[in-house]
Amino acid sequence: MALCRRYFPRLFAAVVALYLLTLLHVYRTRLWQLRATRHDISHLNHTRLRYVLQWTRRFSAPFDFMGEGNSAFVRNRCRHTNCYVTDDADYFLNQSDFDAIAFNGRDVIHLWPFQMPSGRTPRQKYIFGAMESPDNFPACDEALDGFFNWTWTYRLDSDFRWGYITIYDRSGAVVGPKIDMHWPPLDPVNDQLKWKLSGKTLAAAWFVSHCRTRRRREDFVAELQTELARYGLAVDVYGACGDLDCPRGERACDRLLERSYHFYLSFENSFAEDYVTEKLLTALDNYAVPIVYGAANYSRFLPPGSYLDARALGPAALARTMSELIANKSLYYEFFRWRNHYTYRETSSTDDVCRLCEMLNDDDRMAETTVWKDFRSWWNGAQYEENCT
Repeated sequence: MALCRRYFPRLFAAVVALYLLTLLHVYRTRLWQLRATRHDISHLNHTRLRYVLQWTRRFSAPFDFMGEGNSAFVRNRCRHTNCYVTDDADYFLNQSDFDAIAFNGRDVIHLWPFQMPSGRTPRQKYIFGAMESPDNFPACDEALDGFFNWTWTYRLDSDFRWGYITIYDRSGAVVGPKIDMHWPPLDPVNDQLKWKLSGKTLAAAWFVSHCRTRRRREDFVAELQTELARYGLAVDVYGACGDLDCPRGERACDRLLERSYHFYLSFENSFAEDYVTEKLLTALDNYAVPIVYGAANYSRFLPPGSYLDARALGPAALARTMSELIANKSLYYEFFRWRNHYTYRETSSTDDVCRLCEMLNDDDRMAETTVWKDFRSWWNGAQYEENCT
């Protein structure tokens, strides 16, 4: 016992000293990292670096496009390259030193309040980033109302957009999609395009691998097949959910669609406002009329008379319309007038990533106090009650 009393103070002092040395080492390591970072990109002609902390996992979209450090901004040749991205919450001694903290929509909806950052400052921007729809990833926790300053999603009314589709005019200028999209009168289809379209012999194709969906698009297609059979027509289903095989994305499959099919089913697997994905491009890029199935206002994405809306028509009316258009080539050709005016492309991740750094370098936007007070209502939209009750 006496021996214990004799050596305990020394042992205690040694433990305290070791703890203090550990803290000093951590501090010096962080300081070295900061200096190294500044040295690595000291050639940048900017007033200072903008630091972004990825609070949730980085290996899912859109966070996986942000890279590490400023690599993504340099690689994409952004106008601003002085943004530094990390998923290390301990990069600074104080998390309030980050200019922005980004939250992936797939993950933040599952976090408890104690899993959120501490020590928030008014100048910081909390960013909600998402590419998936709230139909599959609803935000229901009331703590999310008034939590985010900026939104970075596919929705057209986000603070800045992470899109799937971009519309260009013939001069190459970006013109949409937009909430208030204006479509001018469209010029007639020329004879060369009519000749190209005249060789089609089959009704509709669908390349699909996700066979059971929340919005039961597969059930709609089954009903459509029954209705089309009355006219001697069918939807040819390729992939894991059908009897035909042609890996989507291969040029041979694109040529097949372009050469043979009048229509393509651009069916979304979930419903949400402005949720229009690259499925639409499969039809547009390959000279097929898109048949859309989703909750978006498609007039923001497509000119009138260039597509068929499956939900608005229903299986019976859709089958009848398809049959009429196949039988009347002149009417079918009219669906391609948009090609005289627009080009559709998959949105470049370059533009979206660069926009993040551009926002952080906008002193007026950074100084402005903005909060999404009714975030849950905005994000969930018309599905709020269904998703969150």
